[in-house]
Amino acid sequence: MEKYVVTPEQKVFETLFKKQNISFSDDPLSTTKNAIVRTFEQLISKWKPSKQNPSAHKSAPIPFRTIHPNRKETIADQILVPQELIEEILLNLKAFEKNKGYLDRDLSLPGLAKSIGTNHSYLSRVVNHIKRKSFKKYLNDLRIEHAYIDLQTNPLKRRYTIEAIAFENGFRSAESFSKKFLAKYGMYPSAFLKKIQDA
Repeated sequence: MEKYVVTPEQKVFETLFKKQNISFSDDPLSTTKNAIVRTFEQLISKWKPSKQNPSAHKSAPIPFRTIHPNRKETIADQILVPQELIEEILLNLKAFEKNKGYLDRDLSLPGLAKSIGTNHSYLSRVVNHIKRKSFKKYLNDLRIEHAYIDLQTNPLKRRYTIEAIAFENGFRSAESFSKKFLAKYGMYPSAFLKKIQDA
């Protein structure tokens, strides 16, 4: 009768099975258990370098990012965008805000990225990590803040309907504008207009 030998891999799997409360027949040659162990043994043998040629199965390391142990991790390291590019994107966003580009109702992340000469992935990461908000929230906040100031300083705009004010400020609907305004300032635009008129 052939002697059953427990390999180191099988011992590892025995421990894993016990930890996960996986039970099999007490028979060491249980078909299900053996099939699983054999599959893992084959995978492990493919991953292990052979003794004749240790580098035979060794794959090249995947380049990612190396941080020197004494160097503090920067935002550029965290978001995987070069520092120069972050500065360029921020500079372009400053110009975008100054020129009130956010008032365009058809503006999108890919559209803005293209207009400032970057890709939407980098732009999204910079807005998320530097501005601390999603691109959509970034746009909506700019639009709402603009409307808030505009309604206080421009008496003509106070005569507009809520829908017209929403469109003027880059929103596609009065409902969306009103909800965002309420979330930001704690009152609906209509109540805000009444407050200004009563003051």
